[in-house]
Amino acid sequence: MKSNNLSVFFILLFNLFLWNIAAFAQTNKTSSLNNKLLQLQKNENYLKDTVYLNTVNQLAFYYASNYPDSAISILNGNAEQCKKSKYVIGEAEANKNLGLAYQTKGDYEKGLTYFEIALQIAKNNNLQKLIPAIINNIGLNYSNRGNYAIALQKFYEGLKAAEADDNKFVSGRIYNNIGTIHFFQVKMIDAEADYKKMLSVSLQLKDTPGIILAYNNIGEVNLHEKYLDTAEINFSAANKLALISNNAAMQAAANKNLGYVFYEKDSLYKSIDYFKKAYQLALSIGNKPTVCKTLIGLAKAQSKNKQHADAINNAEEAVQLAQKMKQSQLLRDANEVAAIAYEANGNNEKAIFYLKKYKIYSDSLNNFESERASSQLKANFDLAKKESQLKEKTIQQRWLIFSAMAALFTLFVIVWVVNRNRKRAKYANIILQQKNNAIEKQKSIAEDALEQLKATEKQLIQSEKMASLGELTAGIAHEIQNPLNFVNNFSEVSAELIKEMVDEVDKGNTEEVKAIANDVVQNLQKINHHGNRAADIVKNMLQHSRSSSGVKEPTDINKLADEYLRLAYHGLRAKDPRDAAHKSFNATMKTDFDESIGNINIVPQDIGRVILNLITNAFYVVDEKKKLGVENYEPTVLVSTKKLSDKVLISVKDNGNGIPQKIFDKIFQPFFTTKPTGQGTGLGLSLSYDIVKTNGGVLKVETQEGEGSEFIILLPII
Repeated sequence: MKSNNLSVFFILLFNLFLWNIAAFAQTNKTSSLNNKLLQLQKNENYLKDTVYLNTVNQLAFYYASNYPDSAISILNGNAEQCKKSKYVIGEAEANKNLGLAYQTKGDYEKGLTYFEIALQIAKNNNLQKLIPAIINNIGLNYSNRGNYAIALQKFYEGLKAAEADDNKFVSGRIYNNIGTIHFFQVKMIDAEADYKKMLSVSLQLKDTPGIILAYNNIGEVNLHEKYLDTAEINFSAANKLALISNNAAMQAAANKNLGYVFYEKDSLYKSIDYFKKAYQLALSIGNKPTVCKTLIGLAKAQSKNKQHADAINNAEEAVQLAQKMKQSQLLRDANEVAAIAYEANGNNEKAIFYLKKYKIYSDSLNNFESERASSQLKANFDLAKKESQLKEKTIQQRWLIFSAMAALFTLFVIVWVVNRNRKRAKYANIILQQKNNAIEKQKSIAEDALEQLKATEKQLIQSEKMASLGELTAGIAHEIQNPLNFVNNFSEVSAELIKEMVDEVDKGNTEEVKAIANDVVQNLQKINHHGNRAADIVKNMLQHSRSSSGVKEPTDINKLADEYLRLAYHGLRAKDPRDAAHKSFNATMKTDFDESIGNINIVPQDIGRVILNLITNAFYVVDEKKKLGVENYEPTVLVSTKKLSDKVLISVKDNGNGIPQKIFDKIFQPFFTTKPTGQGTGLGLSLSYDIVKTNGGVLKVETQEGEGSEFIILLPII
């Protein structure tokens, strides 16, 4: 028998009697209670007496673990009588004890039903002190059926209720039960930690049975992990404490466990000796479950030690005792050890007989660990056709159970995945909605900001246009003044000529009159020419100042460039803050126009503004270089045009200081300027770049530090 199976066997049965093991040490307890009942029955209204009802519950509690059928027979009537008497505490206790009795019989479903009835009564009537123990019993019910997940859930629920009520005794027992679950799950570190918590609580309460139980269970953990010396120390401590406290039931349990330690060590004589001691102690106190368990352990050790006759006798006795108590778990384990004893003795027929019975009880308890042990045991039997059929049937049953469990697990996984995906989808939708709301809000803010930006952009463009127009004001005045002077001069001359012509008419000098008339006509033509020139200048300036229509029209690019060159030059000279006598701004203006270009389709206001900006910048940089006092330096600005295959090139070149490499990449950025504060907006080149791009062209620059720069406009010929 594997040590794991031995340990599970002990833990499961030992905890089944967790709540009443101390009671078995008192052999006269039940007789004392029976005597008390006889005294109480002398009162004609004893059925309504709460003392009587409580005494019945106490007696049934002791019967529940040894004689479950007797307990059930007296509890059914007692539960009903408590209900009629509206004695809710007694009713809850009666139902709880019914649950214990049915659980002992192996009828876990009925046991659970009564536990839940007891719990509902306790909750409805606020019986807080009863709730932790009832929930703990529900946890034990699920644990005995192998449903560890729900069992743990119930144990933790009961632990919370016990701690809230400061019920340390129940807390300790629940820690023990949680440790047992972890033991079954082979989580030995967790199991040992839980048992030690139970030990700590029992030490605080000076609860001797609890301390002994904790030592036993810690020993079981160490036994399972093959730390046999540590297990022996813990079991010996439990045995010593049981001796001091004169607790025969605990002594029996500790001796039985020491028997298993030496069984695992292959110290079979010591093992058999301890099992016999446990057996005698259990007999002395009438503790039939412990008697049965020690017989099972003794039979295992004797069978392993090849004491076949003794092993068979003890196994048979264990089977008979388990049948009398009608305890399914003991019946399962007793039949298993009987099968082992007969198989070791070579009696395969008897071995199969007990193996079948073991299988029946094992299936009823749904104990998968026992099924695996059964399968392993049967594999060692060299049986005939009958055994082969039995094995095949067992395998089929196991596969059916496995398939059902797999299907249930698959269904659980599917439900869990679907539920998780729904939750994730719901959460994702909430997050998405929040993000959409945030995006909508940001979109609204961005749209408002864009509208403000567009309005600001229009204002800045207009401001830049007006700034450039301001720079041209003086140049405009100068340019208009020239044709006006001609108009005035020719007008005065023409007036004098008309007077002369009148005098010659009076004299009758026809030839002279004709000559004078021709001069007047020439003067009028010159007046008209210079008047038209002034009108063109005004027209162009009006176009420059107003917003662009965006409509392209045929334009003489050479004329446009030449006009803005002169206007920019005169404007800068007029703006020089020095007095007229000391004005030093001067520059050589050069032009190189390709006359073959003709008119091209452009927006004249836009392109004119770009040319003006580039020329103004060129005059500024050459003047700044001149102020540095460079020897033999002559400021020069060259404006040229050239017709390419499908483009027109317009160039504004200066011999200034050029553009430093560190700022070269920034010159077309908005608001970037190298001019002193207040002398530039930083928008000229940025707007010029956008205007040229809007007209389908390209604006680029070539520069060399210390030598000058050339801004080149490339416009398509349409």
